[in-house]
Amino acid sequence: MLEQGRLGTRQLATLTFMMVIGDMMLIYPSVITSYAKQNAWICALIGIPLGMGLMAMFLKLGNLNPGKNLVQIARKYLGFWPGTVFSIIYLFYFLVGTSTHSREIGDFMTSQIFQFTPIRIIILMFVITLGWGIYNGLEAIGRTSELLLPIVIIFILVLSFCLLPKVEIGYLKPFTDTDVVSLTQGILVSVTYPVGEAIPILMILPYTARQAHRTRDIIAAVGLGNLMLAMLVTISLLVLGAFLTQHNIYTSFILSQKISIGGFFERIEAIMATSWLISTYFKAMIYFYAFIVGIAELFNLKQYRILLLPACMLVFGMANVVAPNLTFIVITIVPYWVDWDTTLGILLPGMLLILMIFKKRKKSISN
Repeated sequence: MLEQGRLGTRQLATLTFMMVIGDMMLIYPSVITSYAKQNAWICALIGIPLGMGLMAMFLKLGNLNPGKNLVQIARKYLGFWPGTVFSIIYLFYFLVGTSTHSREIGDFMTSQIFQFTPIRIIILMFVITLGWGIYNGLEAIGRTSELLLPIVIIFILVLSFCLLPKVEIGYLKPFTDTDVVSLTQGILVSVTYPVGEAIPILMILPYTARQAHRTRDIIAAVGLGNLMLAMLVTISLLVLGAFLTQHNIYTSFILSQKISIGGFFERIEAIMATSWLISTYFKAMIYFYAFIVGIAELFNLKQYRILLLPACMLVFGMANVVAPNLTFIVITIVPYWVDWDTTLGILLPGMLLILMIFKKRKKSISN
């Protein structure tokens, strides 16, 4: 086995929650509101059960092949060369995902907090921390996520409750002026962005202890993560309105600046930034881990750590060239990213699962 460490069910559920929240904590309200306007909160709520169903499909794919990751599953059911091409598509997706998350960190920090720091320095520091986490192994990643999870959850709850005095119900009206196409797009975003991007779980599932209630706990973690995001979308609409929510890419950061209770509890945007950095860090690290382990599996290497240094250099380089600036990401990349997530997070895994079930039934009938 490439990985000697083992994750417990609670650690895997924690990492799943981090992948669902991830960078979505900051940009999700803006993205979903750009499609569904003031009805984005409805789409976010509908996305909770749909996202849980999508994660159940991922787990079904993994549970039918215990001890095998996505690369091994693809080669088993598609054949060696088609499975290899299938795996390369996903490995490229994991690489681009890691690079994009690193670039998001750089853009956010240099535009909101460290305006005079070169973005390459921020990205370099982030990539080094990613490499250090991967070097220490999957078990260390899981245990660290358990320690830092309360910070993320507590901030979302504090942000939501402290903004209640600034709520304007009228921002949610009218309820019925959004067309069906926009609502459908909003629902698709609510499923593909948070949960469809959790497809790397199939690369870490083989290294998880098969404990009781594993499937239930992971699906519950997905539901909790989507519920937290729905809370952020709702509070953003109630406080800022649909127009400002749509046109502020860092909506949660703007909301945290509006908190002021008694002239004492205010200016907590640094805490917000910290919690977002934590969740994005773990999401990027799982993507990075899936990429490195997938490459090692693809070439039948005995260990993956020898790939760590060149992979870090590759991610650092791609993070600097993936987009020239933040405006390019918002205008050009974001509208098409949902199609990519839909293809790799829903369509291809669904087709692979159907093929797997068909082959198993055909084999049982022939026997």
